[in-house]
Amino acid sequence: MARSWGIKNLYFYLVCLVTLFLFVGGAISAINNAAQLILPDRPNISLTESYFREYREHGAETAFDPPPLEELEKIRAEQEREFRHFQGWARRSLLNSVALMIIAAPFYFYHWKQVKPGAGKGGSDNAG
Repeated sequence: MARSWGIKNLYFYLVCLVTLFLFVGGAISAINNAAQLILPDRPNISLTESYFREYREHGAETAFDPPPLEELEKIRAEQEREFRHFQGWARRSLLNSVALMIIAAPFYFYHWKQVKPGAGKGGSDNAG
């Protein structure tokens, strides 16, 4: 059975293509954001660099002057703030991706139903 490529069917196919791309992009983004929530990225910085920034060398060995406890607590609090901010961003991004998929899916299914053969008025009749 030959399909007619009228304006109506081209529109339905185009909407299906666009919504399919939106759904796939949302799914990829959702998987990525879920992975970021489950396995968060931690900076790959050694403990020495993060906590003992100031040091001096004596002969062949390096001697560290540890910062005061208050400064270490400030550094740790800042790292926790950044981590919570990142986690919040990842959650919002995951919700945005899921929302994109939820919105795109009904549009895709409705328009795909319209272009299937024998779907009724919208799919196989381009005369009107």
